[in-house]
Amino acid sequence: MSLEISRPDARRAALGGLIDYAGLFPPAELDMEAAAAGYRAARTGPEAWMVDRFLCPVGRLEELAGVLMGTMGSGEPAWRISAIATGTDLDAEVATIEAFEAEMGGAASVQLVETRVPSGDLAVWAARAVEMLDRVVFFEIPWQADIAAALDALAAARDGTRRALGAKLRTGGVTADDFPPPEGVAAFIAACRDRSLPLKATAGLHHPVRHVDPETGFTRHGFLNLLAAAALASRGEDITTLAEVVGDDDPQAFTLDRSGLRWRDRAVSAADLQTARRELFVAYGSCSFDEPVEDLTALGVLPVGS
Repeated sequence: MSLEISRPDARRAALGGLIDYAGLFPPAELDMEAAAAGYRAARTGPEAWMVDRFLCPVGRLEELAGVLMGTMGSGEPAWRISAIATGTDLDAEVATIEAFEAEMGGAASVQLVETRVPSGDLAVWAARAVEMLDRVVFFEIPWQADIAAALDALAAARDGTRRALGAKLRTGGVTADDFPPPEGVAAFIAACRDRSLPLKATAGLHHPVRHVDPETGFTRHGFLNLLAAAALASRGEDITTLAEVVGDDDPQAFTLDRSGLRWRDRAVSAADLQTARRELFVAYGSCSFDEPVEDLTALGVLPVGS
């Protein structure tokens, strides 16, 4: 009698915990009660396995605590928070994070801290931030910056402190100049890979595939493009190929099903997707959870199990 070997579903490997919910941020800019309700709906719905952390500015953690204390139900799983720090007064922000966690008493905890890197000696500042914050820290690096030098500094801070940290790429904004070209995104992904730095992405990634936004006329990146590029990068693809993946606006070029992720003639297995998600592309922030789910459903990726 032969036994069928159970294999991981590539859709879960690729999409599990991929979205950090950013309902407080543009363009949604929900108030705290509405954002908390949106995150709660996402993490209790049928695609709850796709959402991970709730994004909240450090300066609004006290407000979040007030909402949670009044709305959390008995037995509700603890909230995982990614706190967005300004980096301008680390002492005060550390104190705010600690006060929030003390007030919540285990019902919510700050898993990550995300912050922009100020001017100055990045390596020294990053090392101090990592030491003070005592958490995984992701540092936002502008795509127009000297990416190699900035990521070298982050890698040096990581090696010097022996603490986990990563890089964050902003992939959109309110002007056309806020959107990095595919070559810039590809270079960022490859540079993180080469330095064993995990990355997060944020802004403008509501939809799976690169497209023109009819309201603004801006060409927006797709989270499936970035996911495919990261998966292929982790297998050693060159920057030219990665830029083609990031810049591909044909939904038919991408397939994600139980067996794996495919972009044109390249295929990535579930096991390789797990590695890429764990070591390279850990998450992206989105102020909408419904839009990614609806688009993936239209593409036939969801629901898993179908």
